[in-house]
Amino acid sequence: MRIETSDGLIRCLTDPDEAVSTDWTSWRDQVDVVKVIDPGRSCWPALHRAGFRMHPAWITWLAPVGASEADFLARVSRKERATIRAAQRGVAERGIEFRVTSPVSAAAFDAFLSLYEDHTDTMEHASPFARLERDGILAQASDYFTVEAWAAEGLVGCCLCRIDRNVSTVVIRFASFARDARRHNVVRPMYMAVFETIRRLGFGMVSLGSDPALYGHIGQPELFTFKSGLRFTPVPSRRLGWTDDPDEATLVLRPDGLADPSLLVSYLFAPGAPYGEVPPTVDPPLQLDAFTSGHLDLSRYRAPFLASLTMRRIPPDEAFATDYPAYHSLGHRLIVT
Repeated sequence: MRIETSDGLIRCLTDPDEAVSTDWTSWRDQVDVVKVIDPGRSCWPALHRAGFRMHPAWITWLAPVGASEADFLARVSRKERATIRAAQRGVAERGIEFRVTSPVSAAAFDAFLSLYEDHTDTMEHASPFARLERDGILAQASDYFTVEAWAAEGLVGCCLCRIDRNVSTVVIRFASFARDARRHNVVRPMYMAVFETIRRLGFGMVSLGSDPALYGHIGQPELFTFKSGLRFTPVPSRRLGWTDDPDEATLVLRPDGLADPSLLVSYLFAPGAPYGEVPPTVDPPLQLDAFTSGHLDLSRYRAPFLASLTMRRIPPDEAFATDYPAYHSLGHRLIVT
């Protein structure tokens, strides 16, 4: 057992045997989350009974760009489609112009970096990943391009994209915007411009990048709702060879080091399923746990790829359940505990 602090989150790292034999309720005044790294699938049932959720360490968001913008927008909700169209009219009225720099140049990268660092300076838990990767990215410039949003006052948004020819996918590695860009609704039109660039380059898939499966620490819950609202689907990042991080089991004990709510994308657990016999190349469907100290409108987190959606109070309260109509092939449960 080892306790460590990572960007304000106090974690207890333990092994499967200790995880299931420890009474973690007595640890709530010391630790935010308990984590088991790479638990064997034969351990999953016991860990689940102890309150842990099994999940990929990192998830990568993927979607087809479609044959056209209209094709892409046909997949999103009517409300999301109207929001995108209204935002596009707004940037057109402001005279914002989208430009592509391919391959990426040092000047284009540094212009992006100025926006990126201005944004990360406002974040409580942020690391300067883009600056750390500057030399490596410029050394592989032919695999990178930028899509930039220019207004009269200068650069207001930029996406740095990487072409992964091995999987015929373009990855939006970093995206950054001026501080008032969201107020002026630049974000969604920016992504639509990126998707159109990807079509012109002849690629069919786009990734909105990779995130830790727990939203509420580094990535925030709004990031989950934005990506799922655009009908992107998360997959374990290791499946694409972009990370080698193994699966994890996580138990959330208290909300102190996390946002309220926090979200955990995990594997759907079926009691009695022979997980120890399932090939490691096969992953169960995904579910979402929303952790809060109060009450949530769970409908905001609905997504077609989720097999179930659960609200969990931390610290735990009296459990009850609410049925919700099925809306996709796996069915859908809304549960409150």
